[in-house]
Amino acid sequence: MLFICVPVIESETDVDKFNGVYERYKGMMYRVAFSILNNVEDAEDAVQEAFFKLAKNIFKIDGVFCKKTETFLVILVRNVSIDIYRKNRREKGATTVFDENGDTGGGAANVTPDVLGDVISKEGYERLKSAVEGLETTYRDVMRLRFVYEWTNEEIADFLGITKNSVGVRVNRGRALVMEALEKEGHRVVGKYGRSK
Repeated sequence: MLFICVPVIESETDVDKFNGVYERYKGMMYRVAFSILNNVEDAEDAVQEAFFKLAKNIFKIDGVFCKKTETFLVILVRNVSIDIYRKNRREKGATTVFDENGDTGGGAANVTPDVLGDVISKEGYERLKSAVEGLETTYRDVMRLRFVYEWTNEEIADFLGITKNSVGVRVNRGRALVMEALEKEGHRVVGKYGRSK
């Protein structure tokens, strides 16, 4: 599978990074895919497709041993797996059913993200991280890509296969939900998420 992806990668450094990511995370990615698809062949296909997409975006990965990389890969393989699941259900004439987190009930891996915006203290960061983790997967993934990876709405739209407008709606809604959660706890809202209270 590696030899299929490597020609897409331009620099030798990125090839080494890709190989490192493949070796370290292929098992974790397979487990996430299988938890959604419950089928060995489909899970393997999802991992292969996810790595092909990764090859085209490898320059955006900071490093192999980075929590942000793990988060990115979970988002990537989960979205590919959900697409495959929906395709399979359509072919069988069945309705796709996902829970509020975008899962099929298989319990996809839950990964803690790194920094999600500018905060002024460790305590503030912990509150912010907790609020983002409490979001539904639909908003959580977009918030991670936007504020952890600092991708543009266009990049996120292309990566997730949705419209730029949908990305903007999810970012705005995700930000509002984070602010609501923090304000319900009586905390000041600071940084990229909006006003101070």
